[in-house]
Amino acid sequence: MIVVKKFKKIRSNFPIMVAEKAILQETCKDFVNEIRNSKAFDDMIMGGRSRINKGSKNFKSFINNSKTSEKLYKQFNSFSFYKKIENIFKLKFKHNAWSSVNQPYKFQKEIFTPKKKYNSSELKKLLGNIHKKPIVHLDMDFSVAKGGYRLKPHRDDITRQYNFLIYLNNIPKSNGGSLTIYKKKAEKEIRKSFRRFPKISELKTVKEFTPKMGSVIFFQSTPNSYHGVKRFIENKGQKRYFIYGSYAFNSPIIWQYKNVNYFPEIKTTKKKMLSSFHDSNYIMKKVS
Repeated sequence: MIVVKKFKKIRSNFPIMVAEKAILQETCKDFVNEIRNSKAFDDMIMGGRSRINKGSKNFKSFINNSKTSEKLYKQFNSFSFYKKIENIFKLKFKHNAWSSVNQPYKFQKEIFTPKKKYNSSELKKLLGNIHKKPIVHLDMDFSVAKGGYRLKPHRDDITRQYNFLIYLNNIPKSNGGSLTIYKKKAEKEIRKSFRRFPKISELKTVKEFTPKMGSVIFFQSTPNSYHGVKRFIENKGQKRYFIYGSYAFNSPIIWQYKNVNYFPEIKTTKKKMLSSFHDSNYIMKKVS
């Protein structure tokens, strides 16, 4: 379903690749109709994004009643496709200095990241502290966003290795909703830490991706993979339809940059939040 040969390397401060027209227009329209006809959504976040999340009863019902979405889900939820994506990254980014210290030894189709609210102690217990021989799995949601949807600059969950976005309809640039890639203004070869939610004043824009029907974006979720979504302005009832997901580990990922390891550190809080809203920074630790 996804034409992986179309992926092209994008110049950025972390590994990103994009494939335009990787999905046929008619197929994209089928996705939109299936999402539009969904009987229910699991949640609404980020000012207007409604999601159908892998792992929910609603997701199972949606997949069972949506032939096109089911076909895509089966393609992505496989060890062979995960390895195909990983091999493309290795081929296109041979000189990338970032790598995950521990490699997964197993792919499990039924595992997913729970979309429940936890305080920091509960989240740490859930993720554990054993990094060796992690298991990798697919997280995926089918989403539609209304006007007001936006996402401030951040780095994704500390368990994610590769993230992807699939755009299902065209959004005019003037309507916002573009995926924006950022980098730190201060140029440094080695940093002591990477904050999950840096201040916008610390960042500068590297590139913006306006949603185009059939475009697919993959990027490696390195500690410096800062990105966000500009505020979406709904025009004449036009919504923003997309599919979002990641290949994630069952434990936090330790990243290595050259001869330096970065360990994740979850900020202590008693407030219950989704894992995607927790402040978790990467702290440098030199390799002996």
